[in-house]
Amino acid sequence: MLANAMRAWALEDPQRYFLIYGTPVPGYHAPDDTTLISGEIMALLLDACAPLAADSPAAPFDAHLDDHREWADGHPAPSTVLHRALTFWTRIHGVLSLELAGHFAGMGFDPALLFADELDRLLAP
Repeated sequence: MLANAMRAWALEDPQRYFLIYGTPVPGYHAPDDTTLISGEIMALLLDACAPLAADSPAAPFDAHLDDHREWADGHPAPSTVLHRALTFWTRIHGVLSLELAGHFAGMGFDPALLFADELDRLLAP
């Protein structure tokens, strides 16, 4: 699964993960090849979320996404799929970024189990 591969990569090379997904540097613009890869990853995520969002009821945010889909780089996904992919992306990166930054240290739970639970919830119908 894409999310597990991303977590394995991030745990293996956290500095590279933070270089791509960490706090933006003011005035810095990533090279074209980096943004191209980022767009390809998002396209894969949008394709993967299409079957998951097929029966999803429309939410108010979906209508907003219809008018704000620049980040999808021309992908033809309907707004329910955009919403599902965006939710997936933010939740997975949120848990992963907090884990890599050490914010779960001392809390007494296994971040791998939290990550797995988030995936289960995101993949649930």
